[in-house]
Amino acid sequence: MRIAWDADGFVGVRVIAERRPAGELAEYARRVADVALFNRTVQTLRSALRHELGPVFELDTGLGRGDWRDDHVVVTFHPPRGRPNPEQ
Repeated sequence: MRIAWDADGFVGVRVIAERRPAGELAEYARRVADVALFNRTVQTLRSALRHELGPVFELDTGLGRGDWRDDHVVVTFHPPRGRPNPEQ
């Protein structure tokens, strides 16, 4: 999910939550958007998200990679805990 966020030279925040249901991704994105509304630097955004959500995500600016991350902050939520391959 993408959230518009014009701060620190970035144009948005992308929220990624692999192996999570769409509803859970939407809830994470809503919470990130609420926090981003009042935190207008990457450092304050990171700090406020840690306070709000705890250590369940990574925040990456991707600066210098030359890909889509160069103008977006990426918030990636950790996959849910579980057996890596439940078929075995």
